[in-house]
Amino acid sequence: MADLHELQGTADRLAALMRDKLDVRADSLDRALHQAGRRLPRARRADGALILAALERAQHPRLARVTDGTGAAQAARRIEAWLKQSDPQTRRARARAGLLGEIAFRIFAVLVLLIVVLVWRGGL
Repeated sequence: MADLHELQGTADRLAALMRDKLDVRADSLDRALHQAGRRLPRARRADGALILAALERAQHPRLARVTDGTGAAQAARRIEAWLKQSDPQTRRARARAGLLGEIAFRIFAVLVLLIVVLVWRGGL
């Protein structure tokens, strides 16, 4: 039997950890998972869906008696372990490097295109 208060506390703790590590602006685990999107691996998103399903079942009186909380607890531990090992500053640095690389490539492509047009028109 899954305790509703325990599951809700776990969901709140994971949402707070996602706010810290993934820079999501959400108060609930459902919104945090939605905003995190593909920043979370597929397996961790599935773990989050499992926790949300267990939380929803725990709110129903009849389903709460047959809901097993161990699967949700294991999923929460896996998400928490992944979030604790992720470094937000490294993620931001990689995003910045990717953006700068994309800008540099586009500038290079425009310059090459400009040179090709000038040679083609006889301007160079």
